[in-house]
Amino acid sequence: MSLVLSIDTSTKNCSVSISKDSVLLHTIEELSESFTHAEKLHIFCEKIVKKLNISFAQIDAYGFSAGPGSYTGLRIGAAAVKGFAFCFNKPVVLLSTLKCLANFFKKEDGLICSLIDSRKGEVYMSLYDSEMNNLVKPHSHIITKSSLKSYLSKSKVYFVGTGLDKMQNILCHKNAVEIKNIFPSSKFMIEEVHRKIKKKNFADISNFEPMYIKDFVATQQKKNLI
Repeated sequence: MSLVLSIDTSTKNCSVSISKDSVLLHTIEELSESFTHAEKLHIFCEKIVKKLNISFAQIDAYGFSAGPGSYTGLRIGAAAVKGFAFCFNKPVVLLSTLKCLANFFKKEDGLICSLIDSRKGEVYMSLYDSEMNNLVKPHSHIITKSSLKSYLSKSKVYFVGTGLDKMQNILCHKNAVEIKNIFPSSKFMIEEVHRKIKKKNFADISNFEPMYIKDFVATQQKKNLI
C-alpha cells in the first residue's frame, strides 16, 4: 500500500494531491496569475492531510512534477518536497510535467503534444504516441509554421497544455486538435507516480534538481530539435 503526496508547482497552478494505490483521494489547487506558490504550497499540504484525517508521518512517498516550467515555481516545489522527504525519511519520485499531461490525455487515434508556455515565441514541448513512447524529447521550442510538420502530415496530433495560444499557425492544420484550458496539475501525476513507486524508481533527495531546460537568466535561443 502506498499513500502518496504529489506536488505540481510548474506553472501558475499551485496543486497538491494525495492518492492511495493509484486512486486519487483529494486535490487542492489554485490557479493564480501572481504565482503565490511560496505562500500557498505549505498551507495546501497542511489542509489536504487534515482533510483526509491523516498525518505527514503516514505519507509513504512524495511525487514531484519536476518540469519543465516556471523556474521560481519549480524551485519552491523542489524545496518543499526535499524538506518533507528529509524530515520524515520518505522517498521522492520525480516526474516529467510534460509526460504527465500527455499520459492523462493520451488518445488511441493519434499522437499527443504537451506544451508549456515559455518565453516570447517559445514553448516547452514534447511529443508522445499512444503508448507513451517519447517521439520528441522535452525541449524549448521556437515556434515556426513548420513545427511538427512531418508528424501532422501523417497523423492526428492532440495539443494540450498552457502553450496553445502560441501555436495558432500549427493548430489550423486539419490534423491538429486542441485540448483547451488545461494546466499541469498534481491530479495528472497519479498513474505515473504509483508506477514508479512500484519499480522503486526514487530520486537522490540530496542532489536532484528540477528539469529547467533553460537558464533562469536570458540566454541565446537554442535551435529546434525538430
